[in-house]
Amino acid sequence: MPDSALSPPAPPITALNCSLDASNCSFANLSTIAYGDECYGSHSLFVVMAIAYSAVVLLGVIGNLALILVITRQRELHNVTNVLIANLSVSDLLMSLVCLPFTFIYTFMDHWVFGAVMCKLNSLVQCCSVSVSIFSLVLIAIERHQLILHPRGWRPSLNHACLGISLTWALAALTATPFLLFSRVTDAPLKQLPSVFQEQYRGKVVCVEEWPSREIKLTYTTGMLVLQYITPLTFIFICYLK
Repeated sequence: MPDSALSPPAPPITALNCSLDASNCSFANLSTIAYGDECYGSHSLFVVMAIAYSAVVLLGVIGNLALILVITRQRELHNVTNVLIANLSVSDLLMSLVCLPFTFIYTFMDHWVFGAVMCKLNSLVQCCSVSVSIFSLVLIAIERHQLILHPRGWRPSLNHACLGISLTWALAALTATPFLLFSRVTDAPLKQLPSVFQEQYRGKVVCVEEWPSREIKLTYTTGMLVLQYITPLTFIFICYLK
């Protein structure tokens, strides 16, 4: 699971124009830097990141959308493997359309401008898309395992594939629910910045996760590590090992 889905990033500081995230700068040294100073190469960094994000989004949207259309329009391609691949493309398309653009804008604007609803929705979609992608890879591995090692034995049908896809999305949505509950917009992290930046960030907010306790967050994070990484990796490893 991406780190951004587990813990909210500290708000970046554009007054320095040198860092994508405040965690990369030392607050202890901020008071010695004149307000408005710029780090060398910040404009070039923005251009490079803009091109990189745009390329990823463009290729992700075009590639996944084309694959989905090809599979859905050609009946001869309606088999279990292709249906699962199409489901994988849907989750990747959702990530490209919803998560990546907001992540890029949030990174360089250094505050959240899309409102409380999109703050919750962006985190939800990101977690859900990652889960669906991983679960889809597991289903594909299981289907290929049965097809290759047991060609005359039980093989999943299209109905089984559709059922697996439905369960995949349901489980992904369920495990992402905490982001609906605990993601919110607030100005609290910005108020912790040195006084030299207070005026610049007055009235601005960031999108963060606020958990009831550290223990609950740790429990959820550990559970997602097992569900999204350890268990799927084990299943895939076993399927392809044989």
